[in-house]
Amino acid sequence: MKSRRLLTAFLLLLPGLNFAAADDTPAANPARPTVTNPATLPPVGYLEFENGYLGSIHSPDSASQYGINQVTKIAVHPRLMLIVGFQPFEASTVLGTPGTSNDAGGINVGAQVVLYTPGTSEKTGTGSSDPGTETDAKTPLPTIAVGYQHNVYGGTAPDIDLGSATNIFLVLFSGDFGNFHYDTNYIVNEQDGTGIHGNTIHRAQFAQTISVNHPFFNPNLQLAVEVYHFSQPLVTNTDDGRPTSRANLVDLLIAPSYQVRPNIVIDAGFSYGMTSTSTTWQSFAGFTYLLPKRLWKGRS
Repeated sequence: MKSRRLLTAFLLLLPGLNFAAADDTPAANPARPTVTNPATLPPVGYLEFENGYLGSIHSPDSASQYGINQVTKIAVHPRLMLIVGFQPFEASTVLGTPGTSNDAGGINVGAQVVLYTPGTSEKTGTGSSDPGTETDAKTPLPTIAVGYQHNVYGGTAPDIDLGSATNIFLVLFSGDFGNFHYDTNYIVNEQDGTGIHGNTIHRAQFAQTISVNHPFFNPNLQLAVEVYHFSQPLVTNTDDGRPTSRANLVDLLIAPSYQVRPNIVIDAGFSYGMTSTSTTWQSFAGFTYLLPKRLWKGRS
């Protein structure tokens, strides 16, 4: 009981805390918990780990699913970042099938290249969840990047509403309007499925996402609101089992995040599916940690 009271008091005081940090502490650049990825990159030479839990209820192919996910990133150049993402564990209950299935998710590898970076002030922009982001007001143009990811292992876990993609192509934009920061992605995926005669079929999936975040009571506390749309070329039934000939999901996501230190950001939130083929509810929580030691020597 005493520990519960201490935890409650800490959570109530959290917005008022402001952790001091050395000027040379590198800043994390989290993509989570939103679906949208920032066009900006982490500091060059520092490993960044994005770790979290994701739960879902009422998807077209699963009644519920709970699992963990992990993404590791490293910028090897101011314009090039390498990415590895995987889902080591997922527990799913499938519609019409008794019991719970424990499976491994997929593994993706990829890269992101920054094509254009606008002029910035001395305090460099580092991402959608960094309260220190500060872009020159005379340069409203966004940072522009392109990305590619390839699925090297499909896993055995059933898909939720987004499905899984063999190849992912992204165009990313990140910028600021006053105290508001936005990230938006335009995505084309290649999805593989099974045809009527058991043959493998390939379908294109198109998606658009936009996330806007703003300080909330405290500059270290950010609130992100996101809307995203994905076509669903391989989905043939709604979340309650009714057949459908054309499927699209539209979801609303709300997520607060808190920068404990420049290199540590914690997050939590939920999303609500607004179409009959969306996952009705998703919940998530996790953290981003930038290893504060550079892996190789470089220019200051």
